Amino acid sequence: MKRLLNLNTVYIAATIIVLGAVLVPLAVESYNLRTQGINYFTTNIEDYYNNAQPVDGEHTIEIDLNNLKSNKEKVLFNDGENQIYVSKVIEHNTNEYELLFTSKGDYSLGGATLVSGLEYKYSKDSLISEFQARAKAVYSGDTYQLSPSEDSSDAEEFGFNLEFADDPLLDSEEERKIEVTVTNLYVNIWAEK
Repeated sequence: MKRLLNLNTVYIAATIIVLGAVLVPLAVESYNLRTQGINYFTTNIEDYYNNAQPVDGEHTIEIDLNNLKSNKEKVLFNDGENQIYVSKVIEHNTNEYELLFTSKGDYSLGGATLVSGLEYKYSKDSLISEFQARAKAVYSGDTYQLSPSEDSSDAEEFGFNLEFADDPLLDSEEERKIEVTVTNLYVNIWAEK
């Protein structure tokens, strides 16, 4: 009769147990990272340091008010690792628009970077966000200040409201393209503790 447990069987079983103990938690964390995106870091503050720095410069994009869908995925910012692009432009009322942007960052289990209109920082053992970006639009030689959108509470999404005074040019069928300039973006950095 063969021995049920020989030394090779014990080594194989021990190896499987050790690999399982290491790989299962890693697989769970990787799954959480994939499903939650950058929100994985904003809600997991006990395991990651956070730092935020302003991004220098002005970032300009042309928005076509005649064809709102054509603005989707126009790139506002791209540094090779982080991007900000138009997710949609919504017309709420005559001469009232909402410009929504999506931020895509670079992240792994070791940390993340994200350039956004929001700055993340610690305050009394919690991570809070502050809307920091500023925007203006130029149309037909006039400059309009944009206000933050009410939907600007997600690290990966932020936006602005644009309201024109009653302008007969905007009511015409002529080309209605505006230049939107965004400043005061922030690069948010998370690093594993």
